[in-house]
Order: sequence, then C-alpha cells, then structure tokens
Amino acid sequence: MAHGSASGSDSDFSAQRAKDAASRALGDAADKAEEASKHPWFRRAARAGYIASGLLHMVIGVIALNLAFGSAPEDADQSGAIELLASSPLGIILVSLCALGCALLGLWHLSEAIWGRDSAVKDRLKAAGEAVMYFAIGGAFLIAAFGGDQDSGETTSALSARLMSNPFGAVLLILVGIAIVVIGAYHVYKGVSRKFMEDLRSSRKDEIRLAIKIVGIVGFIAKGVVLALIGVLFIVATVRHDPEDATGMDGALRALLDQPYGEWMLAAIGVGLIFFGVYCVMRSRYERQ
Repeated sequence: MAHGSASGSDSDFSAQRAKDAASRALGDAADKAEEASKHPWFRRAARAGYIASGLLHMVIGVIALNLAFGSAPEDADQSGAIELLASSPLGIILVSLCALGCALLGLWHLSEAIWGRDSAVKDRLKAAGEAVMYFAIGGAFLIAAFGGDQDSGETTSALSARLMSNPFGAVLLILVGIAIVVIGAYHVYKGVSRKFMEDLRSSRKDEIRLAIKIVGIVGFIAKGVVLALIGVLFIVATVRHDPEDATGMDGALRALLDQPYGEWMLAAIGVGLIFFGVYCVMRSRYERQ
C-alpha cells in the first residue's frame, strides 16, 4: 500500500511539474508575442493593411462610377473589387500582398485588444472588432490569391434566407441592420466633426493637412451613407421576408439607381468611396503612434 501511495504521489508531482512548465512556456510565448507586437517595425509593416483597405475602397468607388454612368460587370462591393484587382497584371502578387498587409494589421489590432493595458474597455472592444474586420478582408484577398471565387452578395443573401426561416434569426437580422445603420451614422458624424483627425499625427505641410481633411470628410460621409443603406436594406428585407434584398453593398448601391437622380447620387457615393480609399492610404503614413 505504501509503495502504491508513493507511486501516486510521484505521478501527481510529475503532472504538476509538467503543468508548471507548460504554464511558464505559455507565459514566455505571450511575453514574446507582446514584445513583438510593440516593435516599431511590426507597426510600420502592419500599416500596409490600411493601403490594402484604401485600394479596395478606391476600386469599389470606380465600379460605382461605372455603374452610375454605364454598366459594371463586377459587383460594386468587396468581392467585385478584389476580383478586378486579381485579374489585373501582377494581380496575384497584388492580392497576396494585400492579404499579408490585412493580416498584419489584424494582428496588431488584436494585440491592442489583448495587451492594451492603458486602454478603456470600449477601446479594446473596438480594437477586437477591427481585428476581425481586417482578418476577414485579408481572408477574402487570400481566397482570390489562390484563384477561388467569391460573391459576398450571394453569400449574404443565402445567410439571410437561413436566418429569416425562424423568428429568432429574423430578430437577429433586424438587430444587425440597426447596428449597421448606427455604425454608418457614426461614420457620417466622424466625417462632419473631423473626429478622424484624432487618429492622425499632424503633417508639417498645410497642403497635406488640408488634403487629409477634404478626403476624410467626404470619404467618411460617403462610407457612412453606404453603411446606413446596407443596414436599412437588411431591415426592409427581413420585414418583407425577402432575402434577395439583403445583398450587402452591391445591393445598396444598385438600389440608389431606382431613386430620382439616382445616377448622380451613386456617382457622388463613388467619388466619396474613392476619397475614403485615399484617406486610408494617407492614414498609413500619418497615423498617430
């Protein structure tokens, strides 16, 4: 009995030592990851994600302009823009670099959500949300880099159809629509109030400061209007129980064409999205440390 008890104690001691060793290794890995996330070169590399996002918005803006005054074979949304970029000369290299940039920026925002000790809870939640967003955009770029096909409008419509099939899903869709409208309204507020300037460090050149203000104001207002339209379409589609209306950005922009002076409104939105893309590129250079 004594021998069996001693063996059990040795086994428990070994298990505890293994747990302690694993805990120390995990802690060391976390410390190294935190240290790496705060390295200046990692932050500089992560800014490439803003360039990728800017390029994406500029292409969507161009597609919207083509849709306003002619025809656009591509969807006026993220998937259509990425498809257009992938089909360009050196397209695979371009979308691969964009995927890498978005992944790095997503990792940086994730590190802010985890290790931003001086940040308020709302700032951490915002960082976590931005991390998810950039990981998703990076994933879309990565799919294109490997030659995969994607249609965000059809995917959104199919998901909406499944959710509408039960009451709880319908309520969730309405809540999502309301949330998107609120986010859109905040973008408009951020543009009108110039609050976006708080995210940037000031340039010594007056011309650059003025350019950032102009593209930021116009860009945030246009992006906010588009997001609000997307949210409204989600709500209307759910109330009417018609998932075909819930197709995301492409559906929202095409819906403008059915309105009086729709072509001109869509053209204005297209220009605004191009400006927002330019702002994102400039943010990669002038973002506050």
